[in-house]
Amino acid sequence: MTKGISTPIIIGTRGSQLALWQANFTKQVLEQNNYLVELKIIQTKGDTSQQWNTSFEKLEGKGFFTKELEDALLNSEIDLAVHSCKDVPTQQPTGLSITAYSKRANPFDVLLINKNKVDTTQFLQLQQNAIVGTSSARRKTQLLSYRNDIEIKDIRGNVPTRIDKLRKGEFDAIILAQAGIERLEINLNEFEVIVLDAPLFIPAPAQGVLAYQIRENDKELASICSILNDTNSSNLALLERKVLADFEGGCQMPLGAYATTNNGVTKLWIAQAKQWNSFPSRICIENPSLDYNYKHIFNNTANTIFISRDLDADSYLKQSLQDSIIGKSLIDFKAVDFSFNNTYDWLFFCSKRAVDFFFTTVDKNHMSTTKIAALGKATAFHLQQKNINVDFIGDSIGATSAEKFASITKGKVAFPMANNSSMSVQKALANFNHIQTENIIVYSNQPIQNIAQQHENILVFTSPMNAENYFSQFQLLENQQVIAIGKATSTALQQLNITHTVSQTPYEYSIVDEINQLSIIKPI
Repeated sequence: MTKGISTPIIIGTRGSQLALWQANFTKQVLEQNNYLVELKIIQTKGDTSQQWNTSFEKLEGKGFFTKELEDALLNSEIDLAVHSCKDVPTQQPTGLSITAYSKRANPFDVLLINKNKVDTTQFLQLQQNAIVGTSSARRKTQLLSYRNDIEIKDIRGNVPTRIDKLRKGEFDAIILAQAGIERLEINLNEFEVIVLDAPLFIPAPAQGVLAYQIRENDKELASICSILNDTNSSNLALLERKVLADFEGGCQMPLGAYATTNNGVTKLWIAQAKQWNSFPSRICIENPSLDYNYKHIFNNTANTIFISRDLDADSYLKQSLQDSIIGKSLIDFKAVDFSFNNTYDWLFFCSKRAVDFFFTTVDKNHMSTTKIAALGKATAFHLQQKNINVDFIGDSIGATSAEKFASITKGKVAFPMANNSSMSVQKALANFNHIQTENIIVYSNQPIQNIAQQHENILVFTSPMNAENYFSQFQLLENQQVIAIGKATSTALQQLNITHTVSQTPYEYSIVDEINQLSIIKPI
């Protein structure tokens, strides 16, 4: 008899709300194609551990939530198992295979914060020393790399149970997979919701994808399941799972892998740490290959790096690259005396230096009636690190930021700035009569003379002036590669005929990605 037509296809599933959603979604797709389908609920070790409050780390990719379903398949109790792909081991049991991968739902994690615990002046809006619930080693190490003041506590239970624990005040915030929340259509209006998207936060391999597992000799069902498969999701999931397999998916391994394809270019981000409380290594690879072994990828990043920026010991760059990176600005910055009468509707900061020099003179506690704007997320982040709330964040392009800013406000806007600022935002705002701008010179900058030549393999330039100053005195050595931070620096290097790559954002984690991509032996 033909399976699914004269006899039903038996789908095995866990009994949680999310697992049942996934199984019923699959059942609906098959039924729409005129197949008979039944569900069979099977309890797994992961469900039992959560039920009895047993302490565990989230064992992504090690069969914690799949083994009993696989046993049922091997015993012919069910025909098809529906899994969250991130829970499926890369090594399939003898006799079983993954026959299809669903179209990917939202792959990212989401941070849910109790609204009475929100601090908008802090990165990720988490108050100092917030208690965050997650049992994922991967989530722990990445969160701590950005906010090492956070206290992390394990949390157990299914998605609604975890949210209820947050609601009851057992945690200040929790981290969940956004796909599960969206699939269950959970209303999150009572919480502050922060999406932890890539490349800031690298999700688990194949997160958001459903994996369909069958007996490998069931050719008939394999053919039927082709209607469940999404080719693009399948290709990307296989790539991410290849990374997991190469790292041998250790039980406690904090590993994230995320691949995406845009305009024909595939990028693969990997974040991996030795343990949950160690600093993660990360990298972004363009056009990766399934033939490449990623196991030793971070052992190949042996180059030395110079960056034209003074580095604090606790900066992301220094913690990530340690002794391989040195930082020194090639520009001399000096404070300029200025007066501030606090009669402005807005203060608009276009650089981190402007923030530092302005608030060296002005007490931030006297700024309660003045709103704060920032050009770019990096400047906004710098303000937040100083416990200053940011009311408007523009992109890194002055003209477009000015247009967006002008659409939401009017009045007097002051720009703390350097003596030779390009004033791109102010020039664009001159087209709007309802806004009056005023420049406040808070610091001066000029190239440092008689700088030393750098012999590191990779030179990272953070501004046009740094690049112009260096190459006015030295030539690029044969073994050196150059990275520009931002479009303006890239333009300056182009004018100097210096071959370079560009870090698309000024965030230090993006700079690390770009550095490590230049350092590795390229996948073939």
